Amino acid sequence: MKTIQEQLPNDLVEEILCRVPATSLRRLRSTCKAWNRLFKGDRRFASKHFEKSAKQFRSLSLRNDYRIFPISFNLHGNSPSLELKSELIDPHSKNSAAPFEISRVIHCEGLLLCSSQLDESRVVVWNPLTGETRWIRTGDFRQKGRSFDLGYYYQKDKRSWIKSYKLLCYYRGTKYFEIYDFDSDSWRILDDIIAPRGSIGYSELSVSLKGNTYWFAKGVTEERPRTISLLKFDFYTEKSVPVPLPYQSRRLFQASSLSVVREDKLSVLLQLDQSSKTEIWVTNVIDETTKGAVSWTKVLALDLSPHLQIGNDGSFFLGEDKKVVMFCEKLIDENKVKDMVYIVGEDNVVTEVGFGVDEMDGCRAVILNYVPSLVQIERAGGNRKRG
Repeated sequence: MKTIQEQLPNDLVEEILCRVPATSLRRLRSTCKAWNRLFKGDRRFASKHFEKSAKQFRSLSLRNDYRIFPISFNLHGNSPSLELKSELIDPHSKNSAAPFEISRVIHCEGLLLCSSQLDESRVVVWNPLTGETRWIRTGDFRQKGRSFDLGYYYQKDKRSWIKSYKLLCYYRGTKYFEIYDFDSDSWRILDDIIAPRGSIGYSELSVSLKGNTYWFAKGVTEERPRTISLLKFDFYTEKSVPVPLPYQSRRLFQASSLSVVREDKLSVLLQLDQSSKTEIWVTNVIDETTKGAVSWTKVLALDLSPHLQIGNDGSFFLGEDKKVVMFCEKLIDENKVKDMVYIVGEDNVVTEVGFGVDEMDGCRAVILNYVPSLVQIERAGGNRKRG
């Protein structure tokens, strides 16, 4: 007797599976060999699945002990709370003689790019859902202070468009850029991608949205001695383009931060210099075909007390439905330093929520969105070519 899968056309089976959440598909691997191959080895299906499946949005935190933990926020009722879930599987063996201490994490549609300040000779791209990793050698430079970002562009294969991934490497505050292509397994030096008299050394913070990387950059012009602007790096053209902010201050913002909302919108936090006035804006439209075309909507206007400052390297999480913003900062209380999550709503009521862990295991002011996916990581040997 034929199974349901054998009775249905393959295309229809794929179309059905494309709408099943990623975590559920992982449990279906053992159903049959054909499905296992589809979920584990088909880049085309993984890309199609991410576009069509129901998304499962999670929050992650990077702790002081270099481990990544899921966070569960409860925003219902009068007392918001959070819970640290069980630890994600470490991408690096703890029995290794050379442990990799993660100090920076970038999320790109189910993949985590993890880098270390102590070991800049390598980075790892990791899919926590499938457990796949790809270690990439970056070269052992004497000069420290490199940052890495992950993105992709679409290219056509025999049957459909698939995502091809690239890694961008740069020294903050300089004009030195390199790019790594996953398909060719090679590095090459890029021409300057930043406008004259500009610099992306203003902040370590960057986010990935729809394959592009977004940064804050510092610029110097004759009209404005010091300005902060938003840049988008396109991994297809390998160029950066300016993205207009909701408004531009004549001085540097006291604080500015970036976040991604449900994998389809960009959010910015802007705080004016020497002011407690803080605004959260979200994009309505980012036109992928027109350089820099964007429109914004202000979703929160807050009046934060002076000690509630989000640093330029800090991150925040926006609960768009509940109109709340969450961010991690240190609280100095009776000569003790505690890592706290602050939850602030449109009524300006601030709720302080502790992590429930000791100081050494506290948060590193990093809260990021994460969406489990079946994205495949192609393995490679790690050659380094220049040209």
